[in-house]
Amino acid sequence: MKSFKFLQTFGSVVVLLVMIVLWGVPLAPTIVFYDWMNGLTSFEHQWAQALFTGIVLSSSFVVYTLSLLTFSAVLQFVLHVRIKEKTVVPLKSFTTLRWAFCGQILRSTRPLLQHFVPSFFANAYFRVCGAKIGKNTQINTFRLNDPGLIRIDDDCVVGGGAIFNAHLVERGQMVFAPIHLKQGSLLGTGATVQPGVTLGESAVVASNALVPKYRSIPAGEVWGGLPAVLLQSSSSREES
Repeated sequence: MKSFKFLQTFGSVVVLLVMIVLWGVPLAPTIVFYDWMNGLTSFEHQWAQALFTGIVLSSSFVVYTLSLLTFSAVLQFVLHVRIKEKTVVPLKSFTTLRWAFCGQILRSTRPLLQHFVPSFFANAYFRVCGAKIGKNTQINTFRLNDPGLIRIDDDCVVGGGAIFNAHLVERGQMVFAPIHLKQGSLLGTGATVQPGVTLGESAVVASNALVPKYRSIPAGEVWGGLPAVLLQSSSSREES
């Protein structure tokens, strides 16, 4: 028990140090940009100067946001676990440690990342973090946990607030299992997919559904519910 408390305290301190670095480094280009913009001109009129300063501050915040997202994505690109199939590792392992660091980095940027969803900025961010995202795919959520274990093919739609979880803890071990959305599939608003889930081509998962771990939804089928069950077969969709 004492050793657990020590590890928990030590881990909390490490997380704080990571946050200091993660949030602090992007401030450097922000400060340079602010000084440059602020030195461009000055106004004698108080309101004109206040308006200009407000624009400079908001522009600097945008620079900070983009710098933070870029720095965060690069760190995750370097650290994320590179797994192509279901993998089980000890809970106390270097792989788990790398995963935990990436998870903390991702969580620390979500408050800003959510403002770029959906957009090519968010898709580019997840790609750098390790996710494989196809063409013409619309991602309306920032809750892609474990991006390095997620593959979303061409022409897919991910609804707002949908959650991807490609990891779980079982019997004191860490389990990683990639998630794959195949071409043309749709994941509804607020839906959750667990580790090892595969959506077949043009498959649909209804809003707020929960797809259990390791479940494979065949091409063209519609699933929904908690847990998700078959609502409409592919043949029924074709007839309708």
